Amino acid sequence: NLYWTDTGTDRIEVTRLNGTSRKTLISENLDEPRAIVLNPVMGYMYWTDWGESPKIECAYLDGSERRVLVNTSLGWPNGLALDLEKEKLYWGDAKTD
Repeated sequence: NLYWTDTGTDRIEVTRLNGTSRKTLISENLDEPRAIVLNPVMGYMYWTDWGESPKIECAYLDGSERRVLVNTSLGWPNGLALDLEKEKLYWGDAKTD
């Protein structure tokens, strides 16, 4: 599957690599979704939202069980990396450098 964030429509979507079975997973309470990373082992996706209230969130790969991980001391979180071995999530923040 291919997952992506769409800042223009404020959605997170998924499709099969051949373009079939396209589905909107999250379309509410997103302001400026940016980066997205997946943990296929645990079945999670993580994404940044650098809108009016910047945050980093996660949910299962089907969009369920959404929750906020970080929502303080953020400016424009716009890059994510996931270390599966160490079980750590890293992010870059363009406003706070």
